[in-house]
Amino acid sequence: MNQETPPSAPTPEPQDPQAWEPKYKPGPVAVFSRLLLLLIIATLVILPFTPYAGKIQRGLKDIVSGARATTERIVTKDHVVTKEVPVVKEVIKEVVKEVPAPPPPLPEQFIARKEVDIATLFNGITVKTDLLTEQGTFASLEVLDPEAYKVQFQVSVRVPKANQSLQELRRINSNLPAILPGLEALLASSKVSPFYHKLYDNKTSVVKRDITRLTKILDRHNFFDCETILELTHPSSQRKALLIQSEMDVVADGSDGDRADKLDDYISLSDYYQPFTSYAWPKQTKTPNPLLPRWEGRLAKAKEEKARKDISTARSRELKSVIDQLQLEIKDMKARSSLIADKDPFIVNSLIFKPYIGSNKFAPQIGDYAVVIHDKKIYPAICGDYGPTMKMGEASLFIAKAVNEKATPYRRGEDELKVTYLIFPGTADKPFGPPDLVKWRAKCAEFIEQIGGIGSGYALHEWADPFKKPEPETPPAADTTAAAAASPSATATGATQPAAAASASAQSPATTSKPEEIKSAAPAAPKGQTKAKGK
Repeated sequence: MNQETPPSAPTPEPQDPQAWEPKYKPGPVAVFSRLLLLLIIATLVILPFTPYAGKIQRGLKDIVSGARATTERIVTKDHVVTKEVPVVKEVIKEVVKEVPAPPPPLPEQFIARKEVDIATLFNGITVKTDLLTEQGTFASLEVLDPEAYKVQFQVSVRVPKANQSLQELRRINSNLPAILPGLEALLASSKVSPFYHKLYDNKTSVVKRDITRLTKILDRHNFFDCETILELTHPSSQRKALLIQSEMDVVADGSDGDRADKLDDYISLSDYYQPFTSYAWPKQTKTPNPLLPRWEGRLAKAKEEKARKDISTARSRELKSVIDQLQLEIKDMKARSSLIADKDPFIVNSLIFKPYIGSNKFAPQIGDYAVVIHDKKIYPAICGDYGPTMKMGEASLFIAKAVNEKATPYRRGEDELKVTYLIFPGTADKPFGPPDLVKWRAKCAEFIEQIGGIGSGYALHEWADPFKKPEPETPPAADTTAAAAASPSATATGATQPAAAASASAQSPATTSKPEEIKSAAPAAPKGQTKAKGK
């Protein structure tokens, strides 16, 4: 058998060396494109690290947000309208849900408790409460025992001691020893008045009465409203004086048609206003009290309501009491006049003094003279009204405004215990009459002199007449001499003869002076010489 010989592999031909070289050579444009691409890539790599990264990012966001808005093309017969259609974006909001903490474990048995809480009421009183629990017996038995569930009130009050020495008194007003140089000698034989102790006894009694009504209990300010009450007697003149250091509340009461036919509604319509004061006198004119129509209207309204048949018996009794009171007040308005708090200088006596008038020589009464000392000022006044038995330190709005121009029926003349009231018991002038501010000042000056006088550099205040109308300014007189010289023809004709005669009859050296010189040469009227209207 014949075997075929396999063909031998072809012998490779020798290659040309140029066959290994690339057949395509890039041109300048390709080279430039490659370089540009490399430059762009390098820029993109470096750009985030340059200051322009933020601007580029914001620009990209604007482009993306603009791209999200699509346009809807509406083709009509006449024209094409392009309308922007906002893309609705689905927002996934993550809600954090709080998982409540597990409740506290339940108690397995009774646990005794003692809790203390301290708070301050609106009236300044500190309230400390103790909650005590203890194990008792069965509920069906405890409900029958009043002691099982109770509230105990315990009020703790520190009653203050009274100022008595000169050093203690000057702590309230450092000017006091200089204003009253005889005060030190008076204090040598002085004593704390029993009225001081009676005052604070009344205060604690009121607290005890209202202890379960914390909204009505005497507040902190009104409890500590009196620093001292001292009984003074001058060793030589034997003049007695009651010295009180306190605050200054404001009284706005009183009315007098003889002197004031109108009243400020802000005062007469204020809370607790009364048209009367304890110091009063018979009317002297026929001018009615300005509040009379208002009171008569109240009386008519009360009578009308009482005449109705559908009111209850309790309301009928209440209205009868109101009618009786209004009739008495109207009768008093028609017969008497009172002080006016915003026009007259007076202070208010506590009613603790009234029962002891006649039996206690230091008990002041209505009409007694007094001075009010605040800072460096000394104001003359009288005792004109009564106030509550558990309060001290009150003056008329007229005095309060002198002490503090911002005082009103609702704002004190002095909040702190910086006012000294010096009352001269047993000095009232009777019968009472309309206020005479000049006389009142002279009387107060006389009584101060009897206890040592007023120190150098200080003076008793002079009240201006609150009812005195300002005098109209008189125009300067015309210079008749110059007028006559300027009109010789008029003098020749006799047209100015009467005026010339009058000028000649009054001719004096003063007539040749200037008008302002004539005015200044006239003696000034002494202050305070005009009495109040209606005197």
